[in-house]
Amino acid sequence: MISGPVRAPGDVRDTAPPRTVRAVRRARAGRRPVRDEGGARRRGGLARARARSHRRRPVPPGRRRGLVAPAADPAGLWGYLDGRGRWIGGPGLEWAGAFDGSGLSRFRRAGLFGYADASGAPVVAARFLGAEEFRHGLAVVRTEDGAGYADPTGRVVIGGFDAAGPFGPAGPAPVRPVAGGACGYVDREGRPVIAPRFDGARPFGAGGAAPVRIGELWGLVDTAGEWIAEPSFRLLEPFDENGLAYAVGGGAGDSFAGFVDCRGELVLRRDNEMDDALWCGLLKVGDGFARGFVDPAGRQAIEPHYAWVERFSPCGAAVACTDDGTPRWGVLRTDGSFTPTAHREPLTDTDGWVVGFDDVTALAAFVSGDGAVVHVDAGGRDVCRVEASGDGASVALRDAAGRTVWEGAAQPGTFQPALPQLLCDAGRYVDHTPVWDGDAAAVAAELLDRAPQPFHPGSTDPYDLDRLDEDDEEQLCHGAVHVVASVFLEAEALAEYPFLQDWTDARFAEIHDTVAARLRAAYGPPLPADRAVFLRCGDGERSVTWQVGDRLLVLQEWMVIGDGDVEIEIWLAAIDA
Repeated sequence: MISGPVRAPGDVRDTAPPRTVRAVRRARAGRRPVRDEGGARRRGGLARARARSHRRRPVPPGRRRGLVAPAADPAGLWGYLDGRGRWIGGPGLEWAGAFDGSGLSRFRRAGLFGYADASGAPVVAARFLGAEEFRHGLAVVRTEDGAGYADPTGRVVIGGFDAAGPFGPAGPAPVRPVAGGACGYVDREGRPVIAPRFDGARPFGAGGAAPVRIGELWGLVDTAGEWIAEPSFRLLEPFDENGLAYAVGGGAGDSFAGFVDCRGELVLRRDNEMDDALWCGLLKVGDGFARGFVDPAGRQAIEPHYAWVERFSPCGAAVACTDDGTPRWGVLRTDGSFTPTAHREPLTDTDGWVVGFDDVTALAAFVSGDGAVVHVDAGGRDVCRVEASGDGASVALRDAAGRTVWEGAAQPGTFQPALPQLLCDAGRYVDHTPVWDGDAAAVAAELLDRAPQPFHPGSTDPYDLDRLDEDDEEQLCHGAVHVVASVFLEAEALAEYPFLQDWTDARFAEIHDTVAARLRAAYGPPLPADRAVFLRCGDGERSVTWQVGDRLLVLQEWMVIGDGDVEIEIWLAAIDA
């Protein structure tokens, strides 16, 4: 596909400004958020710097030494930071992108694109309507004359197309000469080598094959435009460095997905879980409960011992979790070695997906037991930590030896400790804190003294009866109730983290048993199990009931499952006997 943010119909793309991508990165097993442009984010209440690197590369030989990264200030202006976090010339750009393999970074100023070198200095003035990263010596750009290709000096060496795609490691590049027309291929001199006749076209892979589309189906052609595999696939992605392209094919009853080689032969077939890309030459596979990796030939490279694992970062490491009854997080490497970490869990984004290893810094962030964010390297060693003060008035970056590298101050309460989002403590699920942190017997006594009124267990507000239907009205109770604890586990999260429900079930059992023990101490033995009262039935519940005068005190755990989602609540109620 003529690819990058160069979009046009028929899979041939046209240059367009980058856009912010806030979506969760589900293509990567770790589901780290995809970012095209940076921005402030907070996780677990601990403030994180807005200036954010997209990619930092060592400066190429002959250039200024050190690290340079594109970043945005709090006002949204972009520029470049040096390796010590200092602005190079100050922020003043509308956007700046990652450094590519040529050591250049795209930037946008006054709506036009240019390129900066690894010192942060512009080497190609902002004059393009659109621009892509350099690939194999040329970058797709757009001028008023159309789409084409520029060299690293900014000179347009091939141009005049309606849309253009990048050159691959071998063969010509896909182009669409006229709007609404067919796609063909040109060589590095701009000469047509495959006449336009395709509805969609992608770059050639190293094996000399390119995916092309006729109508709704994809096939493969060689550098002469001859068919290697005639159109039969519903999808063919570009070839990767392993010589494989992700494919979807077949029809009703015999559909398949997997990877094909440059001959169009299916060499890796999806069976249950399978990523749609290889990283560090390894492909993550699993059965929904255990994950491992296979090599490009489909041979088992890392046994499926992991309840959760992300794709490998370029540093050769991935955040992973084993579960032998208790989830334990650590760092997995491409040689199959695993180093457990002492930290509670990895940092997650605002949607609950593990952030994992950063492709640039080769560090992964974990949440420690004391509320700090600890950055761990590919060897599983702690490198640095970010921690908030007890009053929330300051935040500090400390190295592995505990020395303060940087510290920032603000008003008290500005910064808060990071909290686990997956392996939460029982108290994180508690809604009515006096039952958990205070005197459960006093809370029960207050319920027993209340005048009875109708309530609906399981509703967000048990006393709000306005939206109940006829079935709900049949489940009404009369008395007084508190929702002690509650949680809603989405199906997608339960599929991603197989240990999540067992962990949560155990925490709710802890809450139920702890509160029950406190009520036993105050009210004595409960009624026999066969006389226990259930306020509402679902897909799993248990109840402990006490007779207190002419009233019943009920402590019930309730669970309901729907569309793969799981909801759990614990109620404490007083009802008439």
